[in-house]
Amino acid sequence: MKLMIPELSLVVLIGASGSGKSTFARKHFKPTEIISSDVCRGLVADDENDQTVSKEAFELVHFIAAQRLALGKLTVIDATNVQMEDRRTLLALAREYHALAVA
Repeated sequence: MKLMIPELSLVVLIGASGSGKSTFARKHFKPTEIISSDVCRGLVADDENDQTVSKEAFELVHFIAAQRLALGKLTVIDATNVQMEDRRTLLALAREYHALAVA
């Protein structure tokens, strides 16, 4: 499968934990393009599974995404993103940087 996604895009992976989002991301995108909420949890709390730091982890996800989009870089959000409010925030971020939102 070959994906055709414009360079200035915010790709939002959507699915339950364990559904293959990270595997899909690793197969189709550069490691530097992927922002993982689990990795961000690990960065802020030394534990990728620590759900008590989700707020702080997602602040980091959004910060990194904004920096990449401001530079015109393809950005992939690897998180469940199953809640409409979570996606709404990411759509607003894409609009702010005139990026195509892809789910």
